[in-house]
Amino acid sequence: MRREKVQANKCIILVVCYMATTGPLAQEENVKKYTILERVVQEFSRFPVIVMGDMNGHVGILGEKVNETGRKLIDFFEGNEFENLNVTIGNGLHTWESKEWKAAIDYVLVNHEARQHVREMYVAENEFDIDTDHRMLVLKYKWDEKEVMQKMSTVKEKWCLKAASWEEFDKELGRRVWNKNVNVNHMNKEMAKMLYATPEQIIWKVKCRRFTKKAKWFTREIKKEQMRRKILNKKQRQMRKLFERHRIAEVEWQDAWDEYKAQQKKVKIIIYESKR
Repeated sequence: MRREKVQANKCIILVVCYMATTGPLAQEENVKKYTILERVVQEFSRFPVIVMGDMNGHVGILGEKVNETGRKLIDFFEGNEFENLNVTIGNGLHTWESKEWKAAIDYVLVNHEARQHVREMYVAENEFDIDTDHRMLVLKYKWDEKEVMQKMSTVKEKWCLKAASWEEFDKELGRRVWNKNVNVNHMNKEMAKMLYATPEQIIWKVKCRRFTKKAKWFTREIKKEQMRRKILNKKQRQMRKLFERHRIAEVEWQDAWDEYKAQQKKVKIIIYESKR
């Protein structure tokens, strides 16, 4: 992973990765990679994040059957609300070819913050002379400093709960003297004061910035339908696991998959119409 610095307090997170396809440990290795990838994109979710590389996943761009690696890729970018630029603005072209086969296995994925700076993305045919059976993916990205600064709000603080020392926190609360001769409302206020008065060595605060300005095309309807898409994606993944364990029939999982794909298509249509 490379972190391309733009200014001292801003950066672009660029992740280049490769997913394995063959071998007995391929899927196990990919699960580990996607776990790391999930952690990275969530940690830097407030920054522009670009994920690209040879994913070796068939997601149905060329009308082909979705394979296991492709399903993991779909779960990743749908679950984290990333946009697959190969589909939305890359015209769905193949990125790899041999004498007899063509496939779309290389991808560029971006989160909402990065998408606002993408000017163009396409699959180059003969533009670059490279010794490989893969085709070059070209991404044109523009960082507008004034535009970014308008979207940045003031620095705020939040509790860093993941790294807190809860044992010390428990001991600290145990040293406090509680007044039991008060009503519930007063007890809640006293408890809140004690929590906020806890030393920062136990539960400290971290500074963060928030992007407050949304794109003009991003409406409440889109947000609502994206949330439904996320729910249906989670449902079909659960159904797939049940099917793989022979606990439900294949048709039940296929129905959940079709419902998710229909919602996915619906989201794409309303985003396209909103941007027009």
